[in-house]
Amino acid sequence: MGQVTAKMLVSASVEAVWNCLNDIDNTPRWVVGLERAEWVTKPPIAVGSIYIDYNRLGPFPQVTPWHIRAFQPMSHMIHESESALLPSRMTINTKSVPFGTEVEMIVEYRFLPKLGIISRVFESWVMNRALPQVLKQNLLQMEAYLQQQDARTHPIGQPA
Repeated sequence: MGQVTAKMLVSASVEAVWNCLNDIDNTPRWVVGLERAEWVTKPPIAVGSIYIDYNRLGPFPQVTPWHIRAFQPMSHMIHESESALLPSRMTINTKSVPFGTEVEMIVEYRFLPKLGIISRVFESWVMNRALPQVLKQNLLQMEAYLQQQDARTHPIGQPA
């Protein structure tokens, strides 16, 4: 099983980051390759909630249900996918720190698990190198998205 981690200080409050992470309808604005996403279960978000991602893994379109397995508001959540192509477990930790929020994403995955040893070789040669960059890009794009949202709600010259 492959595992990658990305960690970054995002210059936004933990509340803003947490809300962004859980705003499934708007995640395509900052998640690489995500075309759309939608909730299957109704709010509030909790352990057992389910949403679906519509994305691409290379040339392959994917419809991936994700199940929320752990959910501790403002600090920790685990999302699991049982995709046949890329079964994954994503752990997201957030922590308020001076000047923003520390966000850590840990992804454990198998790429094409039915391929056995070929899967493990591909994980170590390609996925373990590419996926950290994708996670880092997602974090950077999330920060830019949050800054854009903040600029819309607090225009220059207007009180915050």
